[in-house]
Amino acid sequence: MTTPLPKTTKGKGRLKREATEAQIIDAFHRVVAREGLRNVRVNEVIKEAGIGKGLLYNYFGGLPGLVKAWGEKYKIWPDHEELIGGAAPSGTPTDAAEQLKQMVVNHANSLKKHPIRIELLAEQFLKPTAISDALSHVRAQLGKEHQAVFAQTHILDDEDHHSLAIILMAAASYLSMRSAHALQYMGEDIASEEGWSILLKRFERLIDQVTLAAHIEKKVKALHAL
Repeated sequence: MTTPLPKTTKGKGRLKREATEAQIIDAFHRVVAREGLRNVRVNEVIKEAGIGKGLLYNYFGGLPGLVKAWGEKYKIWPDHEELIGGAAPSGTPTDAAEQLKQMVVNHANSLKKHPIRIELLAEQFLKPTAISDALSHVRAQLGKEHQAVFAQTHILDDEDHHSLAIILMAAASYLSMRSAHALQYMGEDIASEEGWSILLKRFERLIDQVTLAAHIEKKVKALHAL
């Protein structure tokens, strides 16, 4: 009979360090939520965390390292469940349209309701700051997660559906960033809840029309092939 190996346990020093690291990351998150990503300063973070500046540099090497750790800990970007969780598998054009609508609308709302996500998107278009490189790393990780979501979504195996999702999600990303600083877009009130809801209805109507047209086109091609 094989004797089981003893379970390894972390020493008190390591546990204390992990607790302090979590404390600093959580403090950073609170400062970001309050002040915005581009306005975060080391002194604010250490004051919020209640620790000495030396610990932040010892554990993370500075603010950029802390940003990377923050990006890894917090779910900043929507995952598969948040985008299309619970949607029925696509079996008809109507099913496909509903899944696409759920994905696009959930993506749009996930940005609109989370200012940090909007700021993370917008930051790449602004003048670089001390943490811009670290934020690029976070966006790259989030991009990989987004690609994984697309890979799990079988309605996107269809080229028309895939193209439509990319275009509309890009439009939703742009309009959510714009709504944070501008009240209107081409006469539409995108800053208010009512205006945003009207905008999403436009997306849904476009999805219905495109998916139906693509389905009809494929049926016609199939008939011609007979």
